[in-house]
Amino acid sequence: MSVAYTSAIAEIIEKLEAGNPLPPLVPESPWSNELTDALLDMSPEDLLQGQSLKDDIFGGAIKSGLLLWNDALDDSHDVSQELGNNTGSYWHGIMHRREPDYSNAKYWFGRVGTHPIFPELRERAIALFKETSNPSDALAQIGQAIETQEHWDAYQFIDWCQAAENDLSSDTTQFLQQVQAEEIKLLLAYSYRNAV
Repeated sequence: MSVAYTSAIAEIIEKLEAGNPLPPLVPESPWSNELTDALLDMSPEDLLQGQSLKDDIFGGAIKSGLLLWNDALDDSHDVSQELGNNTGSYWHGIMHRREPDYSNAKYWFGRVGTHPIFPELRERAIALFKETSNPSDALAQIGQAIETQEHWDAYQFIDWCQAAENDLSSDTTQFLQQVQAEEIKLLLAYSYRNAV
């Protein structure tokens, strides 16, 4: 389902899709310091450009998500740790997964529980796997696991990211980055739909 973002958010997403379409599993620094500074100067109301904000937590979740997509982990963390719902915990968990602090990520995903984006994330992951030609044995095992499990397993995804951390050039790492990008986009859209 496509989302009609405000022009402010759409412009930021356009920059991120052009310059950082597959955020690294473990970024070393923000992709754009300029974009980080701009986001830090913006309130959720600025991002929504006059649309009424019906939920402050989801408004903060939009900002946290855009910072996270920009690989500004510390700044995203500062926002997400103040968000007291399972979507805030989800942004918080992704941040720790990318930090990497895998046990802390699992703690936060424990607070997420079952998130409404999980079914679509699983479907997108299956579709991405099916588009992969000649997957390695490691990636084939991941694809098979996603297809055979009825539900998305966020803990298992953390384990796969941890296993791939030191293997940056593999097809497995690229696949995990693709899934992570879909996860960020889905969670951002969910945050936006619940903010306005």
